Amino acid sequence: MKYRPKHVAEYISLRAVAFLLSLLPYRGALLLAWILARLAYPFIGRKRREAVRRIRLVMGETYPPKAARRDAWLSFRNTAFTAAEMIYLSRHPTLPVPVKLDAALAKFRAHAEAHPGLGGIFACPHTGNWELAGIVAPQCGVNMFTITRDQKNPLVSRWLRQLRHAGELELLFKGEPNLLRKVLSNLRKGKYLAMMPDLRSKTPGVPVRIFGGVANTYPGLGEFSVQAKVPVFLAIMRRDGWTRHTMTLLGPWTPDPAADKKAEASRLLQQVMDEIDRTVRATPSQWFWYNSRWLLDPLPETPPSPSAAD
Repeated sequence: MKYRPKHVAEYISLRAVAFLLSLLPYRGALLLAWILARLAYPFIGRKRREAVRRIRLVMGETYPPKAARRDAWLSFRNTAFTAAEMIYLSRHPTLPVPVKLDAALAKFRAHAEAHPGLGGIFACPHTGNWELAGIVAPQCGVNMFTITRDQKNPLVSRWLRQLRHAGELELLFKGEPNLLRKVLSNLRKGKYLAMMPDLRSKTPGVPVRIFGGVANTYPGLGEFSVQAKVPVFLAIMRRDGWTRHTMTLLGPWTPDPAADKKAEASRLLQQVMDEIDRTVRATPSQWFWYNSRWLLDPLPETPPSPSAAD
């Protein structure tokens, strides 16, 4: 396969930074990530201003601009830290600092013991180091899988796939044959599907209320839960300082088999989004405000189809 020069340049640049990070101890890797983030931050003016606008839109007009700018910087810095930690974990089996998840794990195990053989869905929003949720859960004995998609750059896509997903995590790919059947089969076998719910769908999906507006979101979370008759959990990651991580597990929310399936799928998705709304408002600096699929962006307009007369 031939690669475009742009793809090769991006890949080489990323691998060069990753190589430098891999030579450092954990805190040194974070320090280098902080320095690179601080150097890059002045050059992302449009994205930075958009992040501040989003924060003030969600938090309200009375939210101080200074606080919004601080949240925007911490969100950007945390994203750099997350990337550094994923690179570090590619060379080391665990972080040198513990991830606090005893309470979350106890809650999950109590549910699993009460419902043996029943799978479920882990909704993992972009908070804290969200990538850790998909790494520590399999290490704690949770049989997980996820649905992923390739990036536009095939070189970067293949490398990121190795970084982001633990060997214990089964990968399914969007667009592959019989995807729905495979997802439902896994859920009914007692596996847990990790999903990121806080993304806008580019095509008509499910409208949900969040951040004082209406977002067009992917229907999969609610529909999988209803069709497979499995519960939904919300796994929220939080970063305190540079190196401390905590996972909080909310739910489970269980589908009502007697309810209308479409309405029940929407209810479950709305329940998850309500909790994400509360979490983001309580700790705005923990969320990723730079996502290109910003929840409150409108659907792109579809050009009208030409009439027969044309």
